[in-house]
Amino acid sequence: MGSTSKEEEFNRILLESIDETLSILGESTKKVILYFLKQNYGMEEEDMHEDPEILIRGIKEFFGDVGSVFLERRIIKNLYGKMGMNAPSDLSLEDAVKNAKKLYIKI
Repeated sequence: MGSTSKEEEFNRILLESIDETLSILGESTKKVILYFLKQNYGMEEEDMHEDPEILIRGIKEFFGDVGSVFLERRIIKNLYGKMGMNAPSDLSLEDAVKNAKKLYIKI
């Protein structure tokens, strides 16, 4: 498998992790968040894997610091769990995603 297909596979796993995390809030809340991200940050659902920093910035604006930390940790936990690894507890979403991507592409 070339690195491009590994990268596409990783992006799919990351999007699934984000989707599953937002889904725990309920479908209607998830739709409101997705609409908010699109309107305020120009972020489409299928492009969320491209910039985790903007994703978290939008979630922080929507939920505040406490809610965003919970969601950030949950996304990281889901992502690493799908990769069969333990999630790091000391990394931001952006850093955890970069680290996970490096690890996944090496596999």
